[in-house]
Amino acid sequence: MAQVDSTVNPESTRTEQPRPPLVKKRAPEKNTDSINQAAALREAMGEDTTPSAVVSDTPARKDSIRKTIQPVPTQPIHIDTGTYKKYETHPFLPLNKPAVYMLINYHRQDTKDDLFYLMAGIVFLLAFIRAAFPKYFRNLFVVFFQTTLRQKQTREQLLQDNLASLLINLLYFISVGLYVSLLIQYRHWSTGSFWLLALGCALILLLVYLGKYLFLLFAGWVFNTKEAAGAYTFIVFMVNKVMGVILIPFLLILAFAVPAVIDVSITVAIILVTILFAYRYLVSFAAIRNKLKVNAVHFFLYLCAVEVLPLVLIYKMLINYIAGSF
Repeated sequence: MAQVDSTVNPESTRTEQPRPPLVKKRAPEKNTDSINQAAALREAMGEDTTPSAVVSDTPARKDSIRKTIQPVPTQPIHIDTGTYKKYETHPFLPLNKPAVYMLINYHRQDTKDDLFYLMAGIVFLLAFIRAAFPKYFRNLFVVFFQTTLRQKQTREQLLQDNLASLLINLLYFISVGLYVSLLIQYRHWSTGSFWLLALGCALILLLVYLGKYLFLLFAGWVFNTKEAAGAYTFIVFMVNKVMGVILIPFLLILAFAVPAVIDVSITVAIILVTILFAYRYLVSFAAIRNKLKVNAVHFFLYLCAVEVLPLVLIYKMLINYIAGSF
């Protein structure tokens, strides 16, 4: 018998371990976006877009589709600024010069809205007096042109309507004070505030005539000449009322007209006011001459000392106070 080799190969005694099955690596999935874009392109071209048709595409066709759907690179836009180069050195466009620092006072347009509304209020006051007291307004101008004898008969009728007399006296103070203020502003006699000047002129007139009225009443009581004092007071305030009404058109011209028209209106207004003052003094002198034994010289001295001089002094003080030199 043949001798059996007792030597055993150790490797042959090992138990063969089963090998793991080979896993076939899957190919990377195709880009779904590219497939979708290719399908959309095929659909736009009218071809079949079913999965079998897409899979059956040849590599050359797929490559052409891939090239077709690739985005076209945009070219940069070049702006030609050479056309505007010449304006950088233009003499009227100093673009390359350093900035200039300036303090500018913005222009504020002077309007006359406030003055317009004030004029509208004066006209409204005159219209209200004319509509509410038509008999008084008519008799005022009738008595103005009557003689002294006939004034005695109608004076009592005017004195009975106290409210109308008060309103038209207020109209006189406002219109005359405003006219004096506009004249001062137009002639540049004062650089102060216009509204303070107008208010001051109206208040000065009010105080002057109030003081004159009280002085005449006191003088008539002291010298026992109440009738003469009453006649003189009535004539003075009657002429003032007519003057306040006459000056309203000249107020509108002085406030809103051109300088050529304003100069003419000032001359006409001064002439009318002078005539009214002369008329007042003549009529008042005729009314008290027979009741009081006075002559023309004494009456003229009275006018200068009691009426003219105080007004001139007050006017001068007012102008100096408004101008800031008082």
